[in-house]
Amino acid sequence: MIFRRRSGAAEGDTRQAGPGGDPRGGGAGGGDVPARVRQLREELAALVTRVNADGGRLPPGVVPTVRDIDDILRPLLLHVERQSASDEEMRGLTAIIHEYLPQALDDFTALPPQYADRPGVTGTTAAEDLVRQLQLLDEGAGDLQDLVYTGDAAQLAIQARFLDAKFRRSDLD
Repeated sequence: MIFRRRSGAAEGDTRQAGPGGDPRGGGAGGGDVPARVRQLREELAALVTRVNADGGRLPPGVVPTVRDIDDILRPLLLHVERQSASDEEMRGLTAIIHEYLPQALDDFTALPPQYADRPGVTGTTAAEDLVRQLQLLDEGAGDLQDLVYTGDAAQLAIQARFLDAKFRRSDLD
């Protein structure tokens, strides 16, 4: 097993390096993960601020659900900034924060208010559709959180097995 230190890694960071020196498989397209994460944190904070400001125009349940999503993603972003992330994890974070969440909110706020509670072609109102989309995003954020921390736990277990094999004396010694 070969260990390489990421560029800019702290002393003592000996996690196994993947392609491009990233210990979790290369990061987001080999780009600067901490810079991308800082940008995503800023976008998420701006979305939460916007939702808080628009709370009176949004359907009941939207503001608390967005805050729940923020409660999952904000600490996750801090963790990913410190530990890096796989391409899949970064794609998931980017999609939720940069695409899915703002798109759902933008689509709803673009509607004239009288259409928010009017049933559409599916039989549900735009308000109900928004709340359901946000609930799905909340579930997706939870799944992403599980993916990131499970991956980190797996890396820790791999390192423990390596160290055990490397330094444990066998009966044959």
